[in-house]
Amino acid sequence: MIESQLDKQQKKTFLFTFLSFSIIFLLLGLIVFQLAKSSLYESTDNDLTRLSENSEFLNEQISHLQMATDKKQPIPRELGGPKPNNFQQQIIIWDKSGKIMNEGQLGSRVNDFTNLKAETTNFNKIASLQLSDQNNRLLQFRSLTIKSPNYETDGYTIQLLVNTDPIVSTMAQFKNILIICMVVFFALSVLLSYFLSKKFTEPIIASWKKQQQFVENASHELRTPLTIIQAKLENLFTKPERTILDESESIALSLTEVQRLSQLTTDLLLLARSDSNELVLKKEAVYFDELVTQTVTPYKELAEAEGKSFTINVSGHKRVLVDPEKIRQLLIILLDNALKYTEVGEQIDVSAKLLTKEWQLIVADTGKGIPDSEKKRVFERFYREDESRNRQTGGYGIGLSIAQWIVRAHKGKITVKDYEPKGVCFEIQLPEK
Repeated sequence: MIESQLDKQQKKTFLFTFLSFSIIFLLLGLIVFQLAKSSLYESTDNDLTRLSENSEFLNEQISHLQMATDKKQPIPRELGGPKPNNFQQQIIIWDKSGKIMNEGQLGSRVNDFTNLKAETTNFNKIASLQLSDQNNRLLQFRSLTIKSPNYETDGYTIQLLVNTDPIVSTMAQFKNILIICMVVFFALSVLLSYFLSKKFTEPIIASWKKQQQFVENASHELRTPLTIIQAKLENLFTKPERTILDESESIALSLTEVQRLSQLTTDLLLLARSDSNELVLKKEAVYFDELVTQTVTPYKELAEAEGKSFTINVSGHKRVLVDPEKIRQLLIILLDNALKYTEVGEQIDVSAKLLTKEWQLIVADTGKGIPDSEKKRVFERFYREDESRNRQTGGYGIGLSIAQWIVRAHKGKITVKDYEPKGVCFEIQLPEK
């Protein structure tokens, strides 16, 4: 059921990411195309506007036309205005009846404007125009129609044309390239969306698996002490005539299991809160050497009482900002493990010193040690290298997980390595600030 929901969530994430990328690429393509188009036409439109505002030039064209009309002969091509061999720009002068008045200037090009009609309403607006020439080839223009400076007397309208075939061709090529790029980007967005959807759901899947494993392991660990307590209590009911002194062993064992159960639930609650980021460190400025010495000293007495050698080497009297209770808990976890897994005559060494920018804390022992194949797993929750031995010593396999969380919460690092000539060494680096 959960896996099905996760699969649906991954598909939704993929679809959402793909649509997001697609919309972004589409909008980007449209914006780039429109910007390129407006940029290419900007120069042409500026030329048209400049010509339309040049009254001297327009009056010159009208005067040439009137001179030819008065003499009743075609306008010489060498007079002002564009030449027939310059087809990029054309000027057409219309009379009130819609007749082209400057055919002499247009020359053979006048045949290309056979289907062109005079503009009578849409003045002073630049527009795109499409015509077929005498060879049925499609021609593209930018057109601007204005009234002559003396429109009230002569009634002429002037149409300014600029051929835009090169621009249209360039835009067509650019459009094709843009479409190809968009197709490539869409394909990439599919792959990227699939990758990101997997990447986004990986933490969810990992969290779900971690939670599932946590619940399974916790229930397994809780079952054992509860079973023992239940068995002992049921046994007491079968012997109502016996006194507390007679059953003191069973009661003591039940109390021990209750204490272990209480500690286990406390540790589980700590881990659960750490996973949900509910735990907040209560940092204080304390002398690190004094904190370590005060915490470690009682364990030195315990170790010596068990016939084990215990050395403390702490230096560097300087304040550091830490959560003292959590640092004590960290040391207690490491020292408990050291005492559990060392025998009579073996050694436990604790050292703390200030390096360049960090404190180094080491808890080492010459006990059993940890095989290289198991070092990567010692910080896993409920992991126990030796199941039977941990049962005998009362371990649940979550102490080192808590220790790792405490170190990481302080932005530090904890590593495990061999301690020569034998044993195990836990090395911790905590930032000075």
